[in-house]
Amino acid sequence: MANAVLEMTPPSVDNIPADLINVDVAQEQPENAGQPVVGPLPLNEDFNPPVSSTPERDQRRNVSSAEKCNKRLQKEKRKLKKQVLKLRKQLAEVRKLNDKFRKSEKRLMARQRPGLSEKFKQRGSKKLSAQRKQAVINFLSRDENSHLVAGKKDTITKNKQKKQRRVLTKPLTELHAQYQTEVEQSLSISYRQFARRRPFYMTEPKTRDRDTCACVEHENVRLLVNKLAKMGLLRTTSISELINMIVCDPKNKASMYRVCPKCCFDEVEFPETACTEVHWEQWEQAKSKNGEKTFVNVLKQTYTGTIQDLKELFLKRLENLAAHQFKTDPPNRTVS
Repeated sequence: MANAVLEMTPPSVDNIPADLINVDVAQEQPENAGQPVVGPLPLNEDFNPPVSSTPERDQRRNVSSAEKCNKRLQKEKRKLKKQVLKLRKQLAEVRKLNDKFRKSEKRLMARQRPGLSEKFKQRGSKKLSAQRKQAVINFLSRDENSHLVAGKKDTITKNKQKKQRRVLTKPLTELHAQYQTEVEQSLSISYRQFARRRPFYMTEPKTRDRDTCACVEHENVRLLVNKLAKMGLLRTTSISELINMIVCDPKNKASMYRVCPKCCFDEVEFPETACTEVHWEQWEQAKSKNGEKTFVNVLKQTYTGTIQDLKELFLKRLENLAAHQFKTDPPNRTVS
């Protein structure tokens, strides 16, 4: 009885008989029969199950195909760059040839037909230009407009042409204004053309051109004119214009001597100003003795007075200068 009780204990796996190991029991088959049995996952955290090598192979295949595509694109890019450089060189050569042909075409067209300047050029313009130049030379060569310098070294050479120098007696602007009033309408020119047509041997006066003192009458009037113009009492500093304000005809003796009934009472008009004290300068003769000898020199003296005194002196000097200029200007004077 005791042995029977002991045999009631379930046998262990190690105690299973050999003839019962491969026996299939129908009642103990699981529901997923015929499928492989997967054991439970181990409890160890460091356990890494083996992964299939198929995704790595696909990834390597994709990378290699991308590299091949990139290389192919880079090669095509290099080819395109070479083609662009070649086309640019060809374009530069074509442009050079185009410019060359265009210039040659212009030269041929210029030979075949006249230019615009020649097409619209007036007939006889060269002849008229020569007449104007000769008129300017004749006008400036007159003794009242320029005088010949007598010095041996006072010569000017231009284009192997040697000429004795002539000095202008008036500023070029005043000469141009006088020229415009004397010549015909066809010979009238602008100041720029007048200065351009002036001969090369006619120059402005210089300090060394005066071997003696200047004319006292002209210089005294010029000093008064500069003083009045500086004070704002005169609109011009041209002595010729001021003389024309008080005479009706500069070529008439009666007008220049201030006995003409038409203009004998004409005077230069001044604006009204306050009566203040002013200073001005004039050239005057001064005697000096050196032992027994007496010398007369022309010295610049300073005078003081009112503005009214300065105006009266200027008007008196200007009338005397008109008669003086008529005496020293024989080609322009007419006796009536």
